Amino acid sequence: MKNTERFVLIILMLGFWNFSFAQEKEILKILNRELKREVKSQFKSSNFNGDTIKIIEGFSITKDKILTFTIRKTSPYFNGYQIIKQQVPLNKIKKIGKDIQIILETEKNAVETHFTTFDENPKEQIIHESLFFLYFSSKKENDDLGIELQEAFRKAGYEVQKGNWYD
Repeated sequence: MKNTERFVLIILMLGFWNFSFAQEKEILKILNRELKREVKSQFKSSNFNGDTIKIIEGFSITKDKILTFTIRKTSPYFNGYQIIKQQVPLNKIKKIGKDIQIILETEKNAVETHFTTFDENPKEQIIHESLFFLYFSSKKENDDLGIELQEAFRKAGYEVQKGNWYD
């Protein structure tokens, strides 16, 4: 009887792990879909302010459960360009909200952002903060995206609250 109980427990644990992994894939599917839409629509948006982004490395989740992505950003506010890499442990994400763009709010200093600026004076900077910027700003009235992401995080085992959502 004990061997049967162990076997069932192992099967249940593997099933939960596979389900959680599948939901993490869903989070990535949503984030990468929206990042591609953002890059495609940035020039078409009435809110286009001159900043442009290109995807260097789309959203991914490491084996240590760290959400990461890398973009290249140009802006009329500086010469040259920046490479921006952000990363945050999934279990440190607490809220998703929107102001000018969609943001994941985290525990204090959980987000690590690497800025590498290439201009007259190249420099590197690492910042630890509590905001993970998704760089999704062109689409308006997309409250459904917040709900979709919140649900994907929940199904993956992460309780993420949906905060303020301003257009």
